[in-house]
Amino acid sequence: MPTGSIKKGEGLATTGGGGRTVACGVCHGADLKGLGPVPGLLGRSPSYQVRQLFDLKTGARKGVWSDLMKSVVANLSEDEMASIAAYLASRQ
Repeated sequence: MPTGSIKKGEGLATTGGGGRTVACGVCHGADLKGLGPVPGLLGRSPSYQVRQLFDLKTGARKGVWSDLMKSVVANLSEDEMASIAAYLASRQ
């Protein structure tokens, strides 16, 4: 990962990055371990995280809750997705 990826991902994941996305904790819980039927984000590989975000953005991932994530990932670049995954991986 490029230098600064974890810090950039932290900003996106915790605050939404100034409107780029929504803070992960809003739906996934303050501890990011999941909230009800919404899955936890910690303990998953970074490649898995990026793939899920990418698939949600492109519409390749379909499921009951997928539509809720469309607006969350709509503005994220692949680099931003990787930065979020790097931050989440650093939390383990």
